[in-house]
Amino acid sequence: MIRTIASKELKEIVRDGRFAWTAAIMAILLIAALVTGAERYAGYRLTQEASQAASNSQFYSQGDKNPHSGAHYGNYAFKAAGPLSLFDSGIEAYAGSFVFMEAHKQNLALSPPAGDLSAIARFGDLNGAMILQVLMPLLIIFLGFSTFAGERERGTLRQLLSMGVSKSDLLWGKALGVGAAVALVIVPCIVAGAVVIAFLKVTPSGDAFGARLALMSLAYIGYGLIFLFLTLAVSALASSPRTALIGMVGFWAFCVFLMPKAAGEISKVVHPSPSLGEFQTDMQMSRVKGLGGGPPPRARLEIYKQQLLKKYGVKTTAELPIYWVSTSMQKMEEMDHEIYSYYYNSLNDAYTAQRRVQDNLGVLAPVLPLSSISMGLSGADLLHQNTFTAAAEKQRRLMVETMNGYLSKMAVDFNANQALTGNVSMETNVLVASEAVFKLVPPFRYEPPSLAAVMHEYGKGFAILAAWLVGSIALAFFTVGRLRPQTR
Repeated sequence: MIRTIASKELKEIVRDGRFAWTAAIMAILLIAALVTGAERYAGYRLTQEASQAASNSQFYSQGDKNPHSGAHYGNYAFKAAGPLSLFDSGIEAYAGSFVFMEAHKQNLALSPPAGDLSAIARFGDLNGAMILQVLMPLLIIFLGFSTFAGERERGTLRQLLSMGVSKSDLLWGKALGVGAAVALVIVPCIVAGAVVIAFLKVTPSGDAFGARLALMSLAYIGYGLIFLFLTLAVSALASSPRTALIGMVGFWAFCVFLMPKAAGEISKVVHPSPSLGEFQTDMQMSRVKGLGGGPPPRARLEIYKQQLLKKYGVKTTAELPIYWVSTSMQKMEEMDHEIYSYYYNSLNDAYTAQRRVQDNLGVLAPVLPLSSISMGLSGADLLHQNTFTAAAEKQRRLMVETMNGYLSKMAVDFNANQALTGNVSMETNVLVASEAVFKLVPPFRYEPPSLAAVMHEYGKGFAILAAWLVGSIALAFFTVGRLRPQTR
């Protein structure tokens, strides 16, 4: 009986003129989004790889100079594209795509692509995720709002119930019929998009790519089922198809337009984050005056110097068996590390807390946890961005430490007249490092978060989606169980 009802429902939907034009619009947009996403992904990967190679080459071949000056010359770290960012570009258009690494300063990620977009383009990026999150629910609503209300209005619901069809069979049959109609639109589009992507020779990659894709599919299927069963529940409850349509379109608009904006504003109130000017000013003041009321860096450096003099039993830095200039520069770097870590970690914690508040508000709108899950599995979320900037900062510190360490060692050897490599000018006491010295710094490597880390971060989002799904199915069974052949 369920199969018969589903077949009847599917035939009626396909014959309806609404199906043709809604399916055509959905297909065109989804295929276009997948193809443009693939082209953008391929172009970004080529640009990122070429830029990183060119920046490394420039750093290594910057010319003979003092090692510390070489650290000031600096290098760039470019973020690799996420494994599924061709489907969901997430925050990539709004977060910086590269970091300049230099001595004495930790920089913010630079060049968010959104800065080059028009005001209209910033309202949203056309990608597969946006199409499925925004338009798939609308397609489900258009195809399913009259399932029960229409039967009641035509008088056929009384006939079905009088034939002894159980209400649960009726619900599952209509759910399968509408679901099959939606699948007829979406599945061929995804297959066609995959064929085009293969033709373009775009090869997404990353940690556990297959598992990420499977979890992504599971999340979107669950999201679609939530709207499917909610639509059936409202159709069973509404007095007319018009009422059901208005109610579900209103809920759809609330979910996909109102709640994301409201959730963002609420999260900023709950967990405020500083403006760029406040962030940079406070951090610079701490570099000058010290962090948290402690002694300022220059005073701490003087204490450190006295400790070294006492340790080696000498009275002046000229008598130290280490090169004081490079040692003091490295000590200042390490004191800056404490300040940078405090401010950048505080900023990242605030943004992460804001995102978690938005996810928790997913109890009111299922698109909120789905959006975070989609970005996380695509590698285009805040977790991946923070991991990238942390890796860039680790590389920056390694670069500066390596250059200062080499300078300190060579200065000791110079004082002992035992220089090992490089060119030491006996007249000016200037150490000049060659390309071989700069190659002591390994090239930048970015390891994105593992799938396990992503699931740990977004496991609650999956739980909220599951709760929505269970609740929508329960509501559908409740309303269909109370179904009457005609309204009172």
